[in-house]
This record gives sequence, C-alpha cells and structure tokens, in this order.
Amino acid sequence: MKKTFFFVLLALAIALAGCQPIAPTDTTEIDQLKEQNQALTLLLLEAQDQNRELQNQVYALSTQVAQKTPEPIPEDFVGLASTILPLLRQKNYTTLATFVHPQAGLRFSPQLFIHTDTDLVFTRDQVADFGTDNSIYTWGTHAAKGDNIQMSVNDYWDVYVIPLVPNQEWVMLAENEYSPSIAIDNFNEVYSLGSYIDILKPGTEEFGNLDWQLLRLIFEQATDGAYYLVGIIHDNWVP
Repeated sequence: MKKTFFFVLLALAIALAGCQPIAPTDTTEIDQLKEQNQALTLLLLEAQDQNRELQNQVYALSTQVAQKTPEPIPEDFVGLASTILPLLRQKNYTTLATFVHPQAGLRFSPQLFIHTDTDLVFTRDQVADFGTDNSIYTWGTHAAKGDNIQMSVNDYWDVYVIPLVPNQEWVMLAENEYSPSIAIDNFNEVYSLGSYIDILKPGTEEFGNLDWQLLRLIFEQATDGAYYLVGIIHDNWVP
C-alpha cells in the first residue's frame, strides 16, 4: 500500500510537470513553474515521511509477532490413545503409521525403563510395512533372564505390545492413577517434552494379579504443531 501511494504521487508530479511549456516566455510563467515545483517537492517530502512511518509500523508489528510466545496447544491424549489402541489390537499398521511422529519415529521398549542405546526406533514407512516384515530383530534384553529378545514384529507384538495373556480388557489409567509397576521409570529423562497414557490389564486372581500387563503410549509435538506417537512401552511383573 505504501509503495502504491508513493508512486501515485510521483506519477502526479511527472504529469503536472509535463503539462508545462518546455521554455516559458515570460516572468509570470517562470514564477508559476517555481510555485508548482515547490508544491510538488512538499508533496514528495510528505510521501517519504509517510512511507518511513509505515515502514516503522510494519517493523514494530513484525517484532511483536516474532517475540510473542505461542500458547500451548491443548491435546486430548486420552482421545488419541483411544483411537490408537484398536489399531494396535487389529495390527492395522498402515493406519497406525499415520499417527507415528514424522521426525522422531516410533520407539519400542520391552520394559518400563527406556534404553535409548538398544531400544529399536522405526520410521513411519517402516511401521506401515510391518505387515510384510518377517525380519528377526533384537528388541533389547529380557528383564529377568537377561537374554536378547529376538523376534519378528508379529511375535513381539503378541508379547510386548498387545499381550494375549491375560485375556482381559485394557483399562486406561487416569493421570497419577496407581500403576502396579515398581520398575525404575526414566520417562522424564528421555522425553522431557513428552506426555503419555498408561493402559493396564489388571491381572487375574488366579495369579494374585501378578500377571498384569502395562502398555504406555508416548506422545510428542512435531514441527507441524500436532502431537504424534513416539513410543510404545511395555511393562509387566518380573520375579
């Protein structure tokens, strides 16, 4: 807008100047040209001042926008977890991949304590291809035996993602609600900017409820401002 205003005035000045005789013949015409020139000069000076003022306003507004701290985006992690849980149970890897963090990928931890050096991390594309992936991966070590956990994706899923035993419904725990796990929890160290939802199979009376299974879904914000799944952690009672 400021450039248009300036060029309109400039065009007006040129037009007015062009309307005058090239070689005035008397003193009156010369005086008139001088007055017109002074008037145009004043108009140009005013336009320049207005232009500078507009530039200062734009700069001030740009600075305010740059310095403004964005408000945190509220996110219903319970809703996200409720949407993702059926996908895990159905092994719907293609749809699950759309919830995977586009930059960080998806980490799988076979126990509550996260091992950043050995836990496997997969990209979105790799998760989408889990249905046809028959590779044997080393997912970490068994918490009790210390043996390497070497399984295919499908087998790992049935033990460390959606355990088939016990045959119970998953219960979503509220924030700070009691969890039966006594394992060291290093979530805050690994995911200082993350949030999580714990989902529990409470176990059966037959085994004194020691056959419980815990599933933790971890979410982090991506560069597009949305929250995505970055971790699937399993936990259970270890004798």
